[in-house]
Amino acid sequence: MLFKRELKRNFRAFAVTTLISSFLVIYIISMAPTFGTDIQQILDMKMPKELQNAIGMKGLDYSSASSFYAIAFSYVYLFLGIYVAGAFAAVVSKEFSDKTAEYLFSLPAKRSRIIITKLMITGLYALGSVLIIYIASLVSFAAFIDQDYSRAAIALIALAWLMGSLFFGALAFFISSLTAQSKSASLVSIGVVVAMYLLQVIISMNGDIGFLKYISPFDWFKGSDIIRYESLDLKYCLVCLLMSALLIWGGIRRFVKMDVLV
Repeated sequence: MLFKRELKRNFRAFAVTTLISSFLVIYIISMAPTFGTDIQQILDMKMPKELQNAIGMKGLDYSSASSFYAIAFSYVYLFLGIYVAGAFAAVVSKEFSDKTAEYLFSLPAKRSRIIITKLMITGLYALGSVLIIYIASLVSFAAFIDQDYSRAAIALIALAWLMGSLFFGALAFFISSLTAQSKSASLVSIGVVVAMYLLQVIISMNGDIGFLKYISPFDWFKGSDIIRYESLDLKYCLVCLLMSALLIWGGIRRFVKMDVLV
């Protein structure tokens, strides 16, 4: 019953985010044969180099179709971050806002187990979204691109999306444990994601505050670096996973102790 309920509750946001992100990826990849290396001249005419750097489009070799994938990276990363943050923020706080927490936690199961089950279902939706976007990417490359491209880089980008978005989800879940109001938790969590994205843009445009890049997960994983080096920065991967685990653990502890009558 709980499983079906959670699947139904999360499906709409999952479907919208996945469809928009997949369409964006397909559209950008389809442009590669048309624009090719001319895209750099177009970018230089239409967009300041600082802004190109901010959204991960500077310094790429557009004779390679894989470079076009980096253009989509930051946008999809942002969409996924917003979706996953909103979904994780509502995992338990929505039960308090809807006055269903008392019923939910009266079920014959430990409160921690119920919360973990809900988190796992929400996490599976995030994983499913990334997998569908990844598959859409592979199909698009196969359909539109005749030259060689890096399948490893495409897979690593999908992994970066997953780790980054799940970090935002963990952060949102912890934020939601600080309040029993679902709307407030979701708005604050989504606001944090957008703020971190804007911080990454500002940092990329202003080298004097480059030390702040360690704050934003959007700087931990950059599409241009993944395409160029075909690797992820191990230290950021470890930081991302460790912080996600700590935030989830902290959120569960708070919700387990929270009064259902809040």
